[in-house]
Amino acid sequence: MAYTDYLIKKDEAKDLFEILKSKYTIFAPKRIVNGGRYCEMDAIMYENVQSFDEIEYKEKSTYSAKEALLPMTENLFYFTEDDYTETKEPYKKEVLVFARACDINAIKHLDDIFIKNGPFEDMFYQRRKNKVHYALLECQSDIDEHCFCVSCDANKTDNYTYAFRFNEDGSMNIKAEDDLDLSVFSNEKFDLKFPEENELKVTFPEIKDDREANLIANSDIWNEYNSRCIGCGSCTTSCSTCTCFTTRDVTYTLNRRVGERRRTNASCMTKDFDLVAGGGHFRNQLKERYRYKIMHKIYAHNKRFGDGPMCVGCGRCSAHCPQLISYPETINKVSKELEKVRSEVK
Repeated sequence: MAYTDYLIKKDEAKDLFEILKSKYTIFAPKRIVNGGRYCEMDAIMYENVQSFDEIEYKEKSTYSAKEALLPMTENLFYFTEDDYTETKEPYKKEVLVFARACDINAIKHLDDIFIKNGPFEDMFYQRRKNKVHYALLECQSDIDEHCFCVSCDANKTDNYTYAFRFNEDGSMNIKAEDDLDLSVFSNEKFDLKFPEENELKVTFPEIKDDREANLIANSDIWNEYNSRCIGCGSCTTSCSTCTCFTTRDVTYTLNRRVGERRRTNASCMTKDFDLVAGGGHFRNQLKERYRYKIMHKIYAHNKRFGDGPMCVGCGRCSAHCPQLISYPETINKVSKELEKVRSEVK
């Protein structure tokens, strides 16, 4: 794909934003002062921004950019006793999402579930995807101590319409497809940089088949999580590749045949995720839920779709865990356990 490089001076930034805004609704990570988990802690959330000054580009967002495609809660259709009406297109015009390479790479895993996972595409997901474009936020190195994108081969991407480097003097270097007239800005060649190495390194196990997967699943390495994990779901809520959801019918009146159907993000780590008719559960213990999550990320998803671990190394799961459980350390433990069980089988 051909791009043109530009240098946007500090006093030209407003003009560029207005040009982009003329075509796109712009979503980007924005700092919410005192909006974090604890008192006087900020949050960085994806919101509709009105200027480059609102974009937080130095720190990682609290939650991922996937909300542009998979919002926390979404109305699917309205129903009456005799008919139903699908909700209208959620985006009135094209959408530009500022995101890092890891979060852009996460989209392929969302596509696996909502587009490739069966004979039908999810129209509610697809219609959002058709409108969404990405502006890459350049990462030259680790954003924080939780990053391990290089271990996931998610540190680089060419899936973007624009790429931005924010400079300390307030200027910006950008790469842009030729879909907008930016000829009023000066050209200046720049080489986009990506992280080549993370301080945190993770070795993903290459589990060959179900036999090896079952040996790992029945290992004692999961026992510690019965006492450590509290099943809050913070790890999956913040994950850029998790796709689990539940649907619920909400009725308006005493007539329970009139209302709306909503899709809401869910978590395999919470107690009632696997609740079935009659009150039964498949995974009663916390270690079983945690094991299920890990094995799905490192084995089951790849077995079905063949595109590697369902992880991009953003590290939000570890950053959000109130019990300080490290997902990368768990993966490394599984890799060591795989070596052990293989040696015992020989």
